[in-house]
Amino acid sequence: MRAFNFFLLCTSFLALIMVYGQKYRTEVVQSNVIELQQQIAGQKQTLSALDAEWALLNQPGRLQAIVERHAEALNIAPLAVEQYGTIDDIPMRPKAPDVDGLDALLMSLGAGIDPNSLDGLSTNE
Repeated sequence: MRAFNFFLLCTSFLALIMVYGQKYRTEVVQSNVIELQQQIAGQKQTLSALDAEWALLNQPGRLQAIVERHAEALNIAPLAVEQYGTIDDIPMRPKAPDVDGLDALLMSLGAGIDPNSLDGLSTNE
């Protein structure tokens, strides 16, 4: 019976040491979590300040004054309606593929000629 009591005492002492070690590790992890949360909060504040500064710097009225001041040096002018295209300006797809062009490309590739060089393209018709 004495051996059993001694065994239980040793087991309890070992469990006490393990629980204390786990508690210490938990406190270390908790302090790391708190530190990271503080860093995140600081970075969120910095990001908020940068967002506000960006909004201030991109105000149209402020940018317009800068553009007008430097328009001559930058050689820029306001957009004109004529600069925009229309749907009719977009070329339509061909109804059939360009067979002659594909044949010429394949022939030049087969002959070892660079298709990007203009002097090497010729078709045998």
